[in-house]
Amino acid sequence: SGWWRAVASWLVPLTAVPMVLAVLQREYCVRHGWGGSDQFWRMCFSDLPAQYALAPLDGGLTAYLRGEASLDQPILAGSVMSVLGGLVPDGTPLEQSRYYVLYWVALITLLLAVCVWCTVQVLPADLQAAAQVALSPVIVLAAVVNSDALAVALVAGAMLAWHRQRYALTGILLGLGVLTRGYVLAVALALIFIGLREGSVLALRRVALFATTTVLILFTFFALAAPDQLVAAVTSWWAGPAGYGSLWMIPSITGNAVPTWVLSVLSALGWALALALGWVLTRDSYRTPTWPQVALVVVGMGMMLGKVVPVQAALWLLPLAAMAGVRWRDHLIWAACEALHFGAVWLYIGALTTPDRALPSAWYIVFLLVRTAGITWLVTRVWQATLLPPARPAPVPAGLPAPPELTRFPPRI
Repeated sequence: SGWWRAVASWLVPLTAVPMVLAVLQREYCVRHGWGGSDQFWRMCFSDLPAQYALAPLDGGLTAYLRGEASLDQPILAGSVMSVLGGLVPDGTPLEQSRYYVLYWVALITLLLAVCVWCTVQVLPADLQAAAQVALSPVIVLAAVVNSDALAVALVAGAMLAWHRQRYALTGILLGLGVLTRGYVLAVALALIFIGLREGSVLALRRVALFATTTVLILFTFFALAAPDQLVAAVTSWWAGPAGYGSLWMIPSITGNAVPTWVLSVLSALGWALALALGWVLTRDSYRTPTWPQVALVVVGMGMMLGKVVPVQAALWLLPLAAMAGVRWRDHLIWAACEALHFGAVWLYIGALTTPDRALPSAWYIVFLLVRTAGITWLVTRVWQATLLPPARPAPVPAGLPAPPELTRFPPRI
C-alpha cells in the first residue's frame, strides 16, 4: 500500500471527465441530430448514429447475423454495435440516435476506465502514465466517433495479462482484439518480436495457441451464421479509397488519383515496413524494449503509411504511449497535432458541399502533415530512448522487487 495507490484509485473514475467534455463538445448534434452538413461545421459528427440509421441496427444481433444490417466493421465490433442497437427503445429517429449514442458513451467510459486500471496495474508507481490515459485530450476528440475503444481496451487487458504471466488470457484477448480492429494484429506481432529476443518461446506458443483458437472459433461461427459479415470489413478496406487522415489522400486531393487497388497494396506494404522496423528496433536496441514500446512504433508507423487512418485511430496509441513511458509534454504535443487535424478534417469535408465556407484542400494537406508529424514525434521519442543507452538506470519503485525484464518499469523518455 502507499499514497500512490490512493491517488491511482481516483484516476479510474476520472475517465468520465474527458467523456463529459466529449459529449458537451457534441451538444449541437445531441440536440438537433446527426444529419446534414451542420454536423461537420459544428465538428460533432459520429459514425455511431450514422451506422445505426443506415445499417440499420434496430433489429439487434439476430438481424446482424441474418445480414439485414449492413456494416463494414470487423465481426466483433459489428456484433457489439448491433447488440446495443437492439436495446434502443422505439421513438423518433432523433430520439433513437440519442439513445444509441448514450449507450455508447456509457460503454466507452467503462472501456477507457478499464484501460486506466490496466495501466495502473502494469505501472503501479507511475501515476503519470495512468493520468495520461484517464485525462488525455484525445479522448474528447476521438472517443465517441466510432467503436475503437473496444479494441483499445482489449489491447490494454492483454498487456496486463502478459505482465502477470497469464498467457492464456493474453492470447484470448488478442484474438478478440484482432476481430475488433485489424491493428491489433500488429500489436500481437510486436509481442512475438519481444518474446523471441527474450527467448520466451513457451510463453509465446501458449499465447499463440489461445489467440488462434479464439479467432478460429469465432471465424467458424460467423462463416456458418453470417458469412457476408465475416468479410465485409476486409472487402470494404480493399475496395475503398484512401480515408481522411491518410497520407495516401494527398494524390487524390492534388488531382493525381491513384487506382484503389494500388493504394491497397501500398498500404499493406506500409504496414509490412512498420513491422520490419519494429523487428529492427527489438533486435538492435541497447536494452530490450517493452511490448508497449515496440507496439507503439509499429502501430504509429503503420498509421502513417496506412490507407485508412480515421480521427478515432488516435485512441490506438493512447494506452501504448502511456505504457511506453512517454512524458506528458510529448503526449500533449501529439494531442495538439491531433486536435488541429480534428478541426481541419470536418471543415474540409464541409467544403465538399459548400466550398466558399470551409477549408481549402491545400490547407487540409498542411494539417494532415501536422497530424503525421505528431505521430512521428511519439514514434521517434520511443525509438531514440530504446536504441540509445540510458543516461541513468531505470528507476525501481521503493519497496517493490525489481520487475522482470519483459515487464520492467520503463523510464520516462
